[in-house]
Amino acid sequence: MSLRIERWRGQPGVAECLADWHVRQWKAIFPGWDQAAAVAEFNLQLAHDGLPATWLAYLDDALIGSISALPEDSPELADIPGPWMASFYIRPEARRRGAAPALMAAAADGVAALGYAEWHLFTEFHEDYYRRFGWSVRERRELHGQTVSIMRQRLPR
Repeated sequence: MSLRIERWRGQPGVAECLADWHVRQWKAIFPGWDQAAAVAEFNLQLAHDGLPATWLAYLDDALIGSISALPEDSPELADIPGPWMASFYIRPEARRRGAAPALMAAAADGVAALGYAEWHLFTEFHEDYYRRFGWSVRERRELHGQTVSIMRQRLPR
């Protein structure tokens, strides 16, 4: 099986697929966010080569995951400068095949190429997982009634 990572550039059907995955995964933490809003957010990426940006993971020809880099992930966290790693998702049946580290590395390289020295993420449950990839906890906060860890990672130069 062949793993391929590429940046989203408007490939047909991808925005709708990702919107479905992402809204189902994170609707509890972003009330009111729906598939139409998510598709619109992806389509905004087509206007430029900067941020926001999304990278896609394919196993053979099947789309299995994505990761995005955003200038801001949530208005409640706007006091922490971006960029933010967000919408990191691998289909459950495709996990543990190397796509997650490959996606993180591709996105980190892409964000670093734009001149950023670090980026952030927030997570409810996966702090230990991200530590394995060089992320460290900056702080913990409440976000929409849930405690999240705000983490940061220095980017490659």
